[in-house]
Amino acid sequence: MEIFELKYFLAVAQIENVNRAAQQINASAGSLSKAISRLEVELQTPLFFKAGRGIRLTPEGVLLKKKAAQILQLEEDVRLELMGKEAGSLNIYISSEEILQTSYGIELLRTIGRYYPQARTQFLIRGEQKAIEQVMDGEAHLALITLEPPSDVVAKVLAKVEFNTCASKEHPLLKKYGAKQTIPIEEILKHPFVSPDSAILGKIAKASSIDGWRDDKFARKIKYKVCGLKLMENLIRGGLALGYLPDYFIEGAGLIPLKISGCPYSCHQTVRVITKDPTALGWLNKLWDQL
Repeated sequence: MEIFELKYFLAVAQIENVNRAAQQINASAGSLSKAISRLEVELQTPLFFKAGRGIRLTPEGVLLKKKAAQILQLEEDVRLELMGKEAGSLNIYISSEEILQTSYGIELLRTIGRYYPQARTQFLIRGEQKAIEQVMDGEAHLALITLEPPSDVVAKVLAKVEFNTCASKEHPLLKKYGAKQTIPIEEILKHPFVSPDSAILGKIAKASSIDGWRDDKFARKIKYKVCGLKLMENLIRGGLALGYLPDYFIEGAGLIPLKISGCPYSCHQTVRVITKDPTALGWLNKLWDQL
């Protein structure tokens, strides 16, 4: 069992597609298939089975996927300890919803860059529950979440977040009231909103809508439903809609938070970074102390 064979296997196991895995790691699909075949012969068990036009991991493949991730992480850690931080062999995986990557993921990247300048960082865009699972299974070193962390991971609070209604300077409300004047909630509700069609903004209180707005108390006109942050941002920036978004995203996108009267409700989140066991890897332990 060679290290490169485990790397090839893990690349395929993570996306369950040989061709896409080959493109991702810049190797030929034939090389990946041969490596997997050699592992199957050596371990005397199939690691994948065919499912329609694709492939799926067998139970033995699922087990090897977890073990391979651990072995490769330890191999990188040993290399880094012996050769120093300039070795360049460190691959760091960070998993979270896209919106958390755009702000807190970048901050993590800056910290990583200070201590491990040659490291390669891959951002895995996943739902929060999947991001937690990836950390617990060893597929990701770190995850950014707004959910309560499970008891078997280690967590640090990065920020307390507040949601705000926002617009651009092109919006009729800002042209009428300006950025500093308080706007009555009745005026806000006359204008259309854009909202995500899935939970891309993180954990929201059960009594709230998918973006945290209290539609049960102040029903909005949701004219646009979108599945991505960029389209939402562009609709707001073009003056076509209002949005209800986390304060860090509003600031980063250059949008304008509105001052509203007559609405006592607001949505809050706690952003955390989690890892399974920072002491398991020397480089991760050092990095964790800096977060």
